Amino acid sequence: MGLPAGAILVATVLLSACPAMAQDRSGSRDDEATFRDTSYDLSGPVSPSSATSTVSPSSVPQAMERLDDDGLRADLSLGLLYAQGKFGTDTKSTIWNTAIGGRLRAGDLTVSASLPWMRIQSRSTIFTGIDATPVLVAPDTSATRRTAEGFGDLTLGASYTFASSDSPVEIELSGRAKINTATQGSGLSSGENDYAVGVDWSVPVGRVTPFVSFTYRFLGDTPTYTLRNGSAVSGGASYAISDETFILASYHYARSATTLIDDAHELFAGASTRIVRSLRLTGFATAGLSRGAADLSAGLAVSMGFFNRDRR
Repeated sequence: MGLPAGAILVATVLLSACPAMAQDRSGSRDDEATFRDTSYDLSGPVSPSSATSTVSPSSVPQAMERLDDDGLRADLSLGLLYAQGKFGTDTKSTIWNTAIGGRLRAGDLTVSASLPWMRIQSRSTIFTGIDATPVLVAPDTSATRRTAEGFGDLTLGASYTFASSDSPVEIELSGRAKINTATQGSGLSSGENDYAVGVDWSVPVGRVTPFVSFTYRFLGDTPTYTLRNGSAVSGGASYAISDETFILASYHYARSATTLIDDAHELFAGASTRIVRSLRLTGFATAGLSRGAADLSAGLAVSMGFFNRDRR
């Protein structure tokens, strides 16, 4: 299946203008910073799942990046994701999702934003969700397979990390809002704003960093559908192969947006490596374990960081 022309255009323009987001681990190794230097801050949220039925091409690179100094940091990312599945129906839905994301951190406070370009082919009703993730609302609402494409809804987020040099545990509190910016006729948006709050725990143990994430979503009702608020839970671990490369694996659960769709259960795997000093490449994939999740999805993200401290 070829990449849609619109996605190619968006990716080309964005890569030319701002070659997207990266990680730069600090080279500082003083005793008081030992715990934080050996951990990977899987931020906003710790789980790359964004608490919906598929992962997000904007949240994954942020989850795979470490911002570990106290100065001002900024990064940009560009990601592409393809997902497909029947979602409990008799026909297949396919989703192309290209998203640009930005993040700014000052000390322990982080703010972020992401905007997707999406192409959805399905007989079912699927909207843009928080962090550009698709939210399946109702199966087989059309007699034929329809195509909806264009820019989806903007997501804004903020988080605060609590970490101590005396303890390896990091706790992050986060909040995100999906703002209705998609055009009314695009078929990509519910036309309402959605919100989410979350808490993430991570504990580095040598090269391994286990993590757990809990998120609760508040979904805006549409004139046609009453959407359910609900929780999502994720758990997994990252492993540092080297200072430049690490891998991550996790499990995700999310309550479905309506009673018409089953809850989502899925497995996630990703790998990230530095290409050059401030440029990082991340690849990822998921496998659905339930009818409410995509059968499979895969994506690639490139990221670039700014205002990075010099590494040793």
